Amino acid sequence: MCEIARIGLVCAVLAACGSSPPPAPPAPPAPPPGPSAAELAAQRAAAEQAQHDAAVAAHRKLEEQQQDALAATCSEPPHADHARCLPSCYPTEPADPRAGKKLSGQIQIEHLVCQAGDTFLLADELAAGKLHARGVRGHPAPHRKGSWQAEIEAWLAGAHPARGDAFVVAGSWRELVHPLTHEKLRCVAASHYVRAMRGALERCGVRGDVACEAAGDPAARAINVVHYRLAEARALAAAGKNDDCQQAALEAIAVARGLPRWRQYAKLNVGTWTAHAAYRTRFDGTLDEDALFAAAASQGSEAEQVYARCGGAAGAPTTPEQEQSFHTCW
Repeated sequence: MCEIARIGLVCAVLAACGSSPPPAPPAPPAPPPGPSAAELAAQRAAAEQAQHDAAVAAHRKLEEQQQDALAATCSEPPHADHARCLPSCYPTEPADPRAGKKLSGQIQIEHLVCQAGDTFLLADELAAGKLHARGVRGHPAPHRKGSWQAEIEAWLAGAHPARGDAFVVAGSWRELVHPLTHEKLRCVAASHYVRAMRGALERCGVRGDVACEAAGDPAARAINVVHYRLAEARALAAAGKNDDCQQAALEAIAVARGLPRWRQYAKLNVGTWTAHAAYRTRFDGTLDEDALFAAAASQGSEAEQVYARCGGAAGAPTTPEQEQSFHTCW
């Protein structure tokens, strides 16, 4: 009996060991389903619209700044000297000291003609106080064709046309250095013999429809500033003064960019553009309107190259205020 009882107990234990295991713990909840294709498309559309709206707002703000800068004018008296000192000071071109002198009849107007590279220019300010405008009788004969004097006389006649007038070179070449740009010049005296003059000499020191910075013309002022700053930037780059080089070059870039925009605004938006037959510049000779704007653009492009060599930021960013500074105040 005892043996039978033990066998039964063992069987009971074995039966208990062979029973089913305890149930497994519950599975974690499934993650929520992701956005549908339609929802993703809507999100992309909303992001693109927000980006578009931001771009439009930035463009409108830039347009407003540009319009404000284009419309700005200087409250200072006309022809005042507003030196630009970034980094050195560019002085406003002074009026010809003979301006306002009443003249009549046959007149001799003395000039200093300089050559910079292939360019001829009137540089009377380099001989200020030594040049005269006075009455005369007759004039010397112009030089024979083919002479170097005749080349200059032909340039003078073409740049300052006047029926019956004559231009005569006197003396010989002399070497000068421009005090503002430090460019080397070859200069010679010449005279404009006016057959019949009535009235006073203008601030530009020449006759006819000729604009210049000294008379308050912003376009002439602009190219003068561009040329001056470019020459300055080149010198600073050669000297390794990169910060000042960037500052000088950036002003040349800004004004070169702003000049054509201002002309377009003055012509089309407000109808205040005044065209002139010629523009007498300080460094680039006497130019017509197209040649002036082309020269300013070319010098602006060169200034961008100098700016990059001096370590300037890519694209040479400029503000509307910088671009229009040449006319907003003298």
